[in-house]
Amino acid sequence: MPVLVTAADEPLSRRIALRLLQEGGEVRAYASGDTAALRAAGAFVASGDADDEGRLEAALAEVHTLVHVGGGVLDDPERIEADAAVAARAAENAGVRRVITVSLPGADHAADDAVRRAKAAAEASLTAVPAPTVILRVGLVDTPALRDALLTSGLDRDALAARVAPVRVDDLVELVVAFDRARAESTDGRLVVAADGPTWTSVAGYLDQVTGEGAGRVGRRLPRPEVGARLSALLRGPWAPHEPGTVDGWSFFGIEPGTPGPELDTR
Repeated sequence: MPVLVTAADEPLSRRIALRLLQEGGEVRAYASGDTAALRAAGAFVASGDADDEGRLEAALAEVHTLVHVGGGVLDDPERIEADAAVAARAAENAGVRRVITVSLPGADHAADDAVRRAKAAAEASLTAVPAPTVILRVGLVDTPALRDALLTSGLDRDALAARVAPVRVDDLVELVVAFDRARAESTDGRLVVAADGPTWTSVAGYLDQVTGEGAGRVGRRLPRPEVGARLSALLRGPWAPHEPGTVDGWSFFGIEPGTPGPELDTR
């Protein structure tokens, strides 16, 4: 049975879909933007907006696993929450057998920052689907957009000093693929998985590590100040997993994650 990846025109979701295609299974990509690379690679593409529940439900017909990345740390919290609610209703109505979603350490309805509160709401919507749910609570994912935002947000001293364990995109993609590969026969359950990078450092140290000496101490203002303010609040954490019973995703599958460096695959 196929797997469907939502927002497959976005960089991380597209990478996941392309890697799933390499595994040889049937992959469906649901997207509203450019999907030429996915079509060329052999994905079945369904075009539709994230809030079009009817089209998403139709695309999910006979799908085994829904992979819903669901927006990252730079995305609008209201959109993160709304898209997850739509995906959850569509998945339930279509009879999807399992859901995999990407969240954040510290996701909680009472979190200090809006993104973690939105991710907690997204988790709640998706775990309400009557199917097993795998929640990947992933550390700061090293992407071009994140690097640019951190360098141009004018982060304050506390945000630059926050301790993070950045995760390479390639490693996160492999973790999602490993979970898709390990399909079980259970019909319910909720597995919370921690996926931190192997090296803890400050935000400033991470920027020095990936972009050069002193990068963490340079900042220009973003055109949208609210993004910088939201990012500053989110960086304060918590980034370490706190929920009892959380599974270490890397150990679970024997994956050895790497530390982000200057080289970055921008596909």
